[in-house]
Amino acid sequence: MDKTVSVIGVEPHELRWIRMLILLLRHPDPSMPELARQALLYLTDAAVKRACSQSDDPDQAGRTSAGGGSI
Repeated sequence: MDKTVSVIGVEPHELRWIRMLILLLRHPDPSMPELARQALLYLTDAAVKRACSQSDDPDQAGRTSAGGGSI
């Protein structure tokens, strides 16, 4: 029987990815959990770099660059 657990910040469409990650982390082959762990570290690093690059770019708020406006 499935039990529902609420997690802040997880959208319903993301649950299948969370389930897949848990299955990989619990896999009996020791190389699978290690591979999943390394993938999570890579994704975390990539997300941090993306967040930093977006915060450094003042034109990310949906505004057009100079010369790109409407007439």
